[in-house]
Parts: sequence; C-alpha cells; structure tokens
Amino acid sequence: MSSISVVIPTRGRPHFLKQAIASVLAQTHAPREIIVVDDGVGAAEAVSHMHPSITVLDNRERGPVPARNMGVAHASGEVICFLDDDDWFTDETYFDKAAQAFDRGAAFCYADGIMAFEDGRDSLPFAFHADADTLTRDNTILISGVMYRRSLHAELGPFDETLPFYWDWDWYLRVARAGHELTRIPSAVVAIRVHARNMSGDSLEAQRRDNLKAFSTKHQLAPIPLKNHLDIATQAPGKPPEASS
Repeated sequence: MSSISVVIPTRGRPHFLKQAIASVLAQTHAPREIIVVDDGVGAAEAVSHMHPSITVLDNRERGPVPARNMGVAHASGEVICFLDDDDWFTDETYFDKAAQAFDRGAAFCYADGIMAFEDGRDSLPFAFHADADTLTRDNTILISGVMYRRSLHAELGPFDETLPFYWDWDWYLRVARAGHELTRIPSAVVAIRVHARNMSGDSLEAQRRDNLKAFSTKHQLAPIPLKNHLDIATQAPGKPPEASS
C-alpha cells in the first residue's frame, strides 16, 4: 500500500493544531510521517511529544506557500497529503480509501467535506466534481484532504509562491492540464473550520482580488468572480442562503 506523508503548515494555533494531528493519528491506515511546518513559533513545543512520527520544521516566517514547499521537499512518502492546522479529518478510514485508489493507479485524489462553523450553525456539505474544464471557472477542491503522488513535483515543479491565495487552484489546474485524472472520493472526510482567522476572510479581499487576477492571467482564463469555498458551498443548488458569512 502507498506510504503517506501528511504535511500540516501552521502558525500560532496550537489548540487547533493538536486536534488536526489527533485526527491524523486516528486513521486506520497509519501515515508514514507527519510533517508540521511552523511559520511562527511554538508548534514544536505543542505537538512534538504527541507521536514519534511527527517532525517539526521551521519555515522562518516565510509564508504558507513556502511552508508547503518545504514540507513536500522534506517528505519521504510516495503520497503527499495536506491538512490545514485548523481543519480535521472526520472519517478514520479516509487514508485506507485513498491508499486503495493509489494502488489502482490514481495520481491525484480529493474528497468531500463539511464547512464547520465555530458559531454553532449547522455544518454545510462541500461535495463537488472537479476536472480540467470546471477548474477554469471555480476551485471546487478542498486543500485539506488532497492527496497526490509526490512524483508529480518532479514533473510539474513546486507550488507557485507568487500566488499566496490561489497556489492550490494553480496546482490542481497544472496537474489536470498535464493529463492526470483528478480522482474524487465521494465521501465527507474532513471538516473545514469556518472562523474569523480564515485566510480567505473579508479583511484580505483586496489581496485576494489581485492574486485571482494574476492566477487568471497565468492560465489565460476569462475573468472569474471572487469567491471562497464557503461561497461555493452556500451557492450550490439547495443550500440555504442564511449559511453564508
């Protein structure tokens, strides 16, 4: 079965980080390693004792995309799995399901999830198809829970550090346009925590808008309306409008 390296970038959220790591350790298919990339201070002290498979790296406050590139460069597993420090896996069998897909020849897997609100509102499902065509209009893939063969980086290079908000969308499109199928695991496996400190929040709208324009120009796309994953989940058919932020 494919060996999995889990990469968790983090910055100043040890209480969330512990829950994220605990959800990885609860998987029935144990990962090869958990790589925590600290973009601030304190992650090593908070989690290094939790399990011997945990390695903590210091990103020296270079930002979240360099942190992910650092984690990937350090990884030794055949498969990379990402989990944001404020999210957590809700399905203990997800790694088993993904490993089976990779054993059948998959190069890239993504799964469904839920948007989990800190203010107590009911969670909102996030379950969408994605391919090279749909990704020219919307990013319908959650980065937490994405898995892919590490060898894709040898083919396609590292994440684009000039796209701090849309590096993930850029990566998915690069993978799909290179001819690799994006294999969906249609099961809600991860909870995306919706809270005031989410990177895609309203306070960063100007930077997000500029970065989306740069992303669209890079891939020669038509203008794309600014939205985040919560907007996509809320605007899906049958979703209640009161769930938007």
